[in-house]
Amino acid sequence: MAKQILVGIGEQNLNEVAHYLMIYFPFDEEMSSYTDAWMGELYENKYPLVSKRIWSGIINLKTHKLLNWKPEYGDLYLQAKVCDSGTYFLLDKDKKVICKIADYVPNGLIPEADDCGDYIRLRINNDGTIENWLEEPSFSEFLEDADTVEKIDTSIEEEPILDAKVEFTYSQLMAKLLSLPKFLQMEIGKALIANASEGFEEEEDDESLEFGDVKIEL
Repeated sequence: MAKQILVGIGEQNLNEVAHYLMIYFPFDEEMSSYTDAWMGELYENKYPLVSKRIWSGIINLKTHKLLNWKPEYGDLYLQAKVCDSGTYFLLDKDKKVICKIADYVPNGLIPEADDCGDYIRLRINNDGTIENWLEEPSFSEFLEDADTVEKIDTSIEEEPILDAKVEFTYSQLMAKLLSLPKFLQMEIGKALIANASEGFEEEEDDESLEFGDVKIEL
């Protein structure tokens, strides 16, 4: 777990200074879900605010609104078992980063904490308002044992699982694939086998065509 706080911020009241919270965490379909707030139906293959398997959002701490939520997403309930992952930034009113936590969910600020911890549960209205946002949030997790720095490291540790612009070695690619959920590994495996089989059949067909008109005398 990495924590950073800007010089001078620790001496102030974060409840007054912090205006925005930015959240990034890996969205794993086996451990994260969206549910229709009214019908209770699980949303499958529809994951608002998820891009390249990373969920990202910015919340106005004064209005409890998720600023990048769109009305067409509707009223949804987000539940995510984040485990020891995610990157969380506090920003001031000018959207300058003043604090950072990595690899740990600050459940004193983000609902809803339970005995297990490391969960994020948000009841989001279609206007982006988070119904279950804490009325008296705690910023203590951003302060405890944080490194005081002149500038916050704004790099995001949750990188996409696969990026077409990046060239992987075989071992790197296998490591990426094996980090995917089991059902995705199986689907990818089936697709690779099917693709290889098609190629093998095409090669056999080519050979039969190539030798089809040749008279072989024994």
